[in-house]
Amino acid sequence: MIGRILRIVFLIALVALVVHRLFGRKQKRALHEIVQISAWVFLAAALAVLGWYVSGAVR
Repeated sequence: MIGRILRIVFLIALVALVVHRLFGRKQKRALHEIVQISAWVFLAAALAVLGWYVSGAVR
């Protein structure tokens, strides 16, 4: 489990390094906006699933 988490963190760091080296300022800003929107979407989905689970567990 820890090995899998460390592998994921390593891959994210590697992607961040490649993005930092290869992309310009405008591309980084656009990518940042995409990642930020994706994070909000994932948060909303997680809250929706949590709400669905809690409402189903209460009944």
